[in-house]
Amino acid sequence: MKNLLRLFFVIFSIFFFVSCGGDESNSEDDGASFSFRMMRDAESECSEMQLECLTLDISAIAFKIIDGEGNTVLINGKPGFSVSRQQLKDFDFKVTGIENATHATLLVSVFTGTDSTGQPNVTYANYEGRAAGLNFTKGKTTKAAILLYPVAPKDKELEMPKKLEMPRFGHTSTVLLDKKRVLVAGGFVSCGDNGQCAATDSVEIIDIESGEIEPLKPMTTKRAMHTAIPLNDGSVLFIGGVQDFSAKEQDTAFDGYPLLPYVQKNAVTTIEKYMPSQPNYNFKINGLGSSVENKTETITVPEEIKFMTFQSIFVKQTVANDTGYNTAPIEVFLVGGVDAEGKPSNKTYKFTITDSTIGEGTVSVSTVTEFAETSSPMILPALAYSNGSIFAVGGRPAPSAASTRDTTDEDTTEETTEEPTAESGSTGVVASIISENESRDIEADLSSNIFFANSAASDNALYTLGGMPNKSGELTDSDQNGVIRKWDLSNGSFETPANSNGLSSNGKNVAFAKTILDERNNRLIVIGGTSAENMYQVINTASLEKLKDPTSHYMTDKRIMPDASIIPAGTIGSRPILIITGGTSALNNNGSAANTIKINVL
Repeated sequence: MKNLLRLFFVIFSIFFFVSCGGDESNSEDDGASFSFRMMRDAESECSEMQLECLTLDISAIAFKIIDGEGNTVLINGKPGFSVSRQQLKDFDFKVTGIENATHATLLVSVFTGTDSTGQPNVTYANYEGRAAGLNFTKGKTTKAAILLYPVAPKDKELEMPKKLEMPRFGHTSTVLLDKKRVLVAGGFVSCGDNGQCAATDSVEIIDIESGEIEPLKPMTTKRAMHTAIPLNDGSVLFIGGVQDFSAKEQDTAFDGYPLLPYVQKNAVTTIEKYMPSQPNYNFKINGLGSSVENKTETITVPEEIKFMTFQSIFVKQTVANDTGYNTAPIEVFLVGGVDAEGKPSNKTYKFTITDSTIGEGTVSVSTVTEFAETSSPMILPALAYSNGSIFAVGGRPAPSAASTRDTTDEDTTEETTEEPTAESGSTGVVASIISENESRDIEADLSSNIFFANSAASDNALYTLGGMPNKSGELTDSDQNGVIRKWDLSNGSFETPANSNGLSSNGKNVAFAKTILDERNNRLIVIGGTSAENMYQVINTASLEKLKDPTSHYMTDKRIMPDASIIPAGTIGSRPILIITGGTSALNNNGSAANTIKINVL
């Protein structure tokens, strides 16, 4: 069966004029106008919006309206209506008699192909979409733009009909409070002949219901590789980041470190509160909701906060499931980094953010405290949080530059054990459990010390995927095709898959991928990255093994430094939706940044 989504550029726009209020009115201005878009299949054979492409596999399209109290809204006395394939060919039909309803949700289901008997399938929907918060009132026209999503996961990503206006990589994509939009901000646009990539201040927003893309006001500061935190009023905090990045190897190594193939420059030392314009697209075209202007402002930050290049940031944010609001001060940890003098840091700093945007309309940042020191400095370590402690893996200097000790502020006798050199031994400090005023080192085989690792954290584990091993004081390609490790946050022990051969990367390491935890299926999704630019890899969190095709597969775009967000189940259909944005095909002047937006359902 051919794919329903074989549409060029896949905008599929059908307009249905639906009269409200029975037979009392039949004016074209009295009803509802629905515009539908469908995902693009990259293998589309259609060169334009041809009717035969549009209706190729459609059996029927069904519509249902539910009001704000969960009741089905009758349409001409019935709990819904449907359009058959034959009716679709004419694009000329009317449905009368939609009951008045407020805060209603329009549900759309698309049925394709045939059932087991060869008859048109009208039982199991293959694609679905929705528009929420609509009002249906006699005498007024209600408009809804709806993007249709697949019901079941695919063995490849599907493409949204519209693209980002600014191709980018190293950006953030943040699901906003309404769960219907994704804010895409900053990142790099391209790299020059010298290999240096400069950050942008560009911001745009993806509307999940309609598929609309809207450019917004720029940030006050250009930044990339930064951190984004959603706030209670629908705004987003942008923290730190850098303004320049280079994929050329350092001329001179940091003290005790191997030469690094990737270099950050010009740390951004500000925090910015960014408010996207509201409400969402379908509310706007119907004049619903409160209009909020797009604006941004710099938040006052204590001078003591030490933002650096090569620094990892971890945010501990408690969100109530019933309200979706932050329920406690947001804790921010700044771990490692390289200071303005080019000296790697062994310090971890902590500050809190108080989100009072709902009540007082403010957000405030506390003074920073030095949380703890580690025995050796860290460069871009992978981070997780457990029971008041930060767990940091990787980015350590050569073993001879580290010592095995606990660091505390108490008057205790400190034990120091001389580390074996890279030539004489196989162990070294590769991780630390960092608690307030103390830290505990974790030792392992030297090759376990990884740089530029991809990672994801759950409640009890930190997963590190790929990265560059530090062997004998040099960063080398791994013959293990990207090692996967699961770290126990309570004691720092780790395990690897049985075959030690997790990620597909043509015999090389995977760095600067996007790793995201699919909690619904207990899986890790690893998108792109160096040496695996066009790979979409799914890892079982229990076995640490890659799930075979069609779950793991090749992508149509190469993506290094992409970002991805998960839209919760129930926003569109019964499954979460993965939204993939940005990425570049290469970290040099030959690379091309992506502006296509891909989706998959989880």
